Amino acid sequence: MNKKRATIISGLIVVLLLGTLLLLKHVDNSASAILEAKITADDDSGTSFATIYDNGKLEKSRSSHNKQFVKPIEVDPQVFVEHTDKKNNIYLTVNEKALRKNKQVSSDENWVKLTKLIAKRSKHAIAILNLFKLGDDYYAFLKYNAGLSDEGSLYQYKSSLTKVANLDSSKISGLKKK
Repeated sequence: MNKKRATIISGLIVVLLLGTLLLLKHVDNSASAILEAKITADDDSGTSFATIYDNGKLEKSRSSHNKQFVKPIEVDPQVFVEHTDKKNNIYLTVNEKALRKNKQVSSDENWVKLTKLIAKRSKHAIAILNLFKLGDDYYAFLKYNAGLSDEGSLYQYKSSLTKVANLDSSKISGLKKK
């Protein structure tokens, strides 16, 4: 009787695992591609391409040399001024005079608002801030200079920041809508 019970339980476990795998595969297939990114290694050793999905997933894609990617507006990290409060918490402010020297940023007030919002939310020094405008949509790729982590994040800006995707050991050097 115990052998029969063990066989039934094993069979149920296998059926449950297969059902779970099929459900997860279906969930992953329901994601929609929203952006294509040209990705450069941090040490500029190479370029690759990725499709970014609305669920935050990235998938390597084939070379897109013939496609027109929007190049980033690079914000000099020196525009961010690092401060510490009485509890030694770090916070950033923006040196507006230095920021306004970048004519590409100062030409659109949304870039200025976005840069200030990023400074306000940041608890670490900023290593890379690249801004992209695709049609009416604003995006920011942000990478902190925060010790062991080498992760960067892509955000969409619509009066607030929404994380779109994470990248590891690379930066976005071009972006386009899918």
